[in-house]
Amino acid sequence: MNNEKEVMEEIEEFKREKERIREIVGEIGGVNNTKQNKLVNRLLTGIILIILIVGLALSKLNLVVTLLVATLIAIFKLIWMIYEAQRVTHFQFWILTSLEFRINQISKKIKVIEKEMKNINKSE
Repeated sequence: MNNEKEVMEEIEEFKREKERIREIVGEIGGVNNTKQNKLVNRLLTGIILIILIVGLALSKLNLVVTLLVATLIAIFKLIWMIYEAQRVTHFQFWILTSLEFRINQISKKIKVIEKEMKNINKSE
């Protein structure tokens, strides 16, 4: 009976932790993050295309200036992509660290339970 109660408490704790992690994932980079990435990528690509069309096809800008500005915006896009990749990597590291911590906690609990089982077997 007491063991059932402990198991139910562990299940409830697991559910609370799962919901907490789900909320954190949503805040850091859930579904909205991909929408933001797509928007930024489309915006920067659109700006590059507009500059190239205005500069090359319509000959409104000097060729060198057009290429320099397009290159600068492409560099901004690369910087954005590197920044986003860094955020994802940091989040993955955080998740793995949390899992390692939780596994260590569970391992300690298992060792304690094993010691208790040995003590019970010795006393019988």
